[in-house]
Amino acid sequence: MALQTPACLSNQKATHRHLAEIYDRIETAASNKLWHQATIGLEELVKDPVFQTPGNTDLLTLYREFLADQPSSSAWTGYASKMNSVKHAALAITVSKQHGDVPEGIDAAIQFLEEVGTKLTTEKEATLLIRMEIARRTLQKGKVDDAKTLVEECESILSDFSELDASVNSAFYLVSSLLHKTLGNAGDFYKSSLLYLAYTSLDSLTDTQKQALAFDLGLAALCGDKIYQFGELLLHPILESLKGTAGQWLIGMLTAFNTGDIKAFEEVSTANAAAINEQPALVGNTQSLREKIRIFALMEHFRDMAADSRTVAFSSIATRTSLPEEEVELLLMKSLSLGLVKGSISGVAETFSVSWVQPRVMDRESVGKQLGKLTDWMDKVQRTSVFLQNETPEILA
Repeated sequence: MALQTPACLSNQKATHRHLAEIYDRIETAASNKLWHQATIGLEELVKDPVFQTPGNTDLLTLYREFLADQPSSSAWTGYASKMNSVKHAALAITVSKQHGDVPEGIDAAIQFLEEVGTKLTTEKEATLLIRMEIARRTLQKGKVDDAKTLVEECESILSDFSELDASVNSAFYLVSSLLHKTLGNAGDFYKSSLLYLAYTSLDSLTDTQKQALAFDLGLAALCGDKIYQFGELLLHPILESLKGTAGQWLIGMLTAFNTGDIKAFEEVSTANAAAINEQPALVGNTQSLREKIRIFALMEHFRDMAADSRTVAFSSIATRTSLPEEEVELLLMKSLSLGLVKGSISGVAETFSVSWVQPRVMDRESVGKQLGKLTDWMDKVQRTSVFLQNETPEILA
């Protein structure tokens, strides 16, 4: 026997006629106790932009009257307890956003999420999702210490899992990145944001969100005092969102750093001086940025060296890094202390013997360079083999 679904479904269907087909699917599935199909319909429904209109509370009504469990004596008893707990939590989070971002709305959203959380206490993944959203809302209120405590608690729980639903990891790293951004930890923000993107489909983000995150990631990469590897960001499709926007110059600057191209860095800086001056993080780190690109140039110089020629003169380094020769040793010491290169300095001979350089994520140009090196090495091996055959045939006999 088909169940009688609540009136809110038909009422909302009449209001949002463009969603009538989805409402019909939800109603048909629910009345026949096809909870999974009803949930799929709900997930599709809540994505519609009409529910993001300020003041719209239809999703809150739908949750209370249709999804939430009701007393057994009710004509409709809901089915929240019958659905996948992670999907339940995710839907509840989407619904909670209808409370808005004003202080009263944030408090109401937290209260709503806490109520949902009490029904999911035995489901750790779902509970983590709810708590991370509460942490985000707490951070939104400006209660940074409370948000930090919540994030740390969730992180300790996360460590107990060998495998988690991608949505849980996505939520954790999103809130973690927002926390680090608020605290001004560029390095931690960069790491958390890249991990967030690893668990999040770009299709789930709006163009505005992608552009904002890409720009923030670029600034963090430049300003992070321990970030000397931009390859992962440069190869990530999120940077494509900056093309054709006012922030496109940032791609050029990141590329200049990654290749250690000081001339390109100066050109980008000059051509986009006005835009750069609008970024306090860059203006306040002008000297650090110049030192950083010289370190990038140094590492790239070492990578370009042939494997059988690993001793380089200070004069060569000075030319590559646009530094006076007397400042080269200090640059080498800084790079050694950061663990970016390994080797030995000869102050008397004014040379540096390279034994190791930090690897970097390779793009097509880098792969081409390595191919050239490999080709040169194979040629040398071939010439050596021919020489041995001609001069010492008895050895190879």
